[in-house]
Amino acid sequence: MAGPIVTEQELEKLIVPELETLGFECVKLEVVGGPRHPVVRLFIDKPGGVTVGECALVSRTLGLVFDREDPFPGRFLLEVSSPGSNRPLVTEVHFQRFAGQEAKVVVERAGARATHVGRIRSCVDDTLILDTDAGEVVVGLREVVRANLINQEYKIDKKREKHRRHPNWEERRGEE
Repeated sequence: MAGPIVTEQELEKLIVPELETLGFECVKLEVVGGPRHPVVRLFIDKPGGVTVGECALVSRTLGLVFDREDPFPGRFLLEVSSPGSNRPLVTEVHFQRFAGQEAKVVVERAGARATHVGRIRSCVDDTLILDTDAGEVVVGLREVVRANLINQEYKIDKKREKHRRHPNWEERRGEE
């Protein structure tokens, strides 16, 4: 597998069996940076979430796999993390699992991009249906450039934080 360029699909074939053996799902894998210093970003998940210790375990395990298989000539950086609260949605199974949840979906059609925010109604046969404030949006998964869940708690916290930044906040605190 050694060679000047390795694709993300080739890496997935290499690491997914290892992840499954350890009980983790590969949520998203991406290779960024140049060919001289590639960075492999891996987002993993399992029921109940992922701990920092589990990310370290996966990193060590995949480090051994990469040492054995040598997918990159020279050096590279491996970053392993949980998908976080704004979890990326990549596959049909991801959209199905989070039906009913709010998501942000960036779509590209005929060279133009559009962003849709709404609740995931369904995702069947590579067709995603979102319920947005503007109505129903039907999207082919091949048109999705990027999608992620929207963390409702984070949005609420940001609104509270914005509210707390009242222009006379310091004066108001002194009056209490």
